[in-house]
Amino acid sequence: MADGIKNNPAGRSGIAASGLVSGGAAVGLAFFIAVTSNSLALWADWIATLLDFLAVFLAWWGLRKSEAGKTDNYHYGFGRYESLVSMGMAALMVVSFACIAAAAVVRFLNPVAIGGIGVLIGIALHVIFGFINGRLWIQSLRLERRAKTPLITAHRRVFTVKAGANLMMFATLSVSFFFREQAWALYADPLAAFVIGLMLLGGATRMLKFSVRDLLDCALEERSQLLILRSLALHFDQFEQISDIRTRLSGGKIYVEIFLAFDPIQPHGAVMQTVRSLAEEIKASIRCDEVLIIPVEMPQSGSKKDGFAG
Repeated sequence: MADGIKNNPAGRSGIAASGLVSGGAAVGLAFFIAVTSNSLALWADWIATLLDFLAVFLAWWGLRKSEAGKTDNYHYGFGRYESLVSMGMAALMVVSFACIAAAAVVRFLNPVAIGGIGVLIGIALHVIFGFINGRLWIQSLRLERRAKTPLITAHRRVFTVKAGANLMMFATLSVSFFFREQAWALYADPLAAFVIGLMLLGGATRMLKFSVRDLLDCALEERSQLLILRSLALHFDQFEQISDIRTRLSGGKIYVEIFLAFDPIQPHGAVMQTVRSLAEEIKASIRCDEVLIIPVEMPQSGSKKDGFAG
C-alpha cells in the first residue's frame, strides 16, 4: 500500500464524500426530470441514481470505519468491514437491475414517445453529471492503483457504471426526443433502461466475486509466494527448517506468517536478528502490511532440505 494513503487515510474517504455530495444532488434532479417526462429510462435512471447514492454512502461509511484502525474491541481493525459493505453495495445494484428490467419489459410491450421539458433538462444534466462522474471515476481509478481494497474497487466500479449510464442516457434521450416521429426511436428508451440494468448487474457480479474471495482468506498469487521463498533462501544458513508458510488477503491488506525452526543452542539475539531482517526483506519485496516470523520447535526427524521441499 502506498505510503501516501497510509499517512493520509482521509484521502480514501474524501473521494467517496465528493461522490456523496454530487450523488445527493443527482437524486433530486433525476426525480424532477423523471416526473416532468414520460420516459421510462429517466424513471429507471432515478431508481439507479437513488440506489447508487445509497451505495456511495455505504462506501463512504465503510471507508470511514476502516480508517479507524485497531480498537480495544477489534484488534485487527475493520479490514473485513470493507468486504461486507462491498457485498451490501452489490445487493443494492441487483435490486436496481430487477426494478429496471421489469419496467423495461412493460415498455417494450407498450412503446410510447417521450417528451416534455424534463427530457431536455435530462439531456443537459447528463452532460454535466457525466463530466463529474467521469472525473470521480478517474480519481477512484488512480486510488485503486495505489491502494487496492475491495471497497475502493467497488467504489471505482460504481463510478464506472454511473459515468457509463450518463453517456448512455445522453445518447438515448437525444435520439428519443429529436427522432420521436420515427417508429424505431420508440424502443430506444426501454432499451437504454435495460442496458443500464445490465451494467449494474455486471458490476454487482464482479463486486460479489471480489468481496467473497477476500472474506475467504485467499492466499497470495504464485509470484508473491516465490518472492517469499527467495527471501528465505537468502537466509538459508540462519535457520534449520521451514515448518509452514501462510499468506492471506484481508480487507485489501496482505498478511504473511512464516513458522521457522531454529537451532536450540542458537542465541536469542541471533534468532531475533534473523526474524527482523527476514520480515523487513519480505515487506519490501511484496509490499505487505504485516509479516510474522514465528520460531517453532524443530521436529526430531527432518532436515532443512525437507523443510524447503515440503
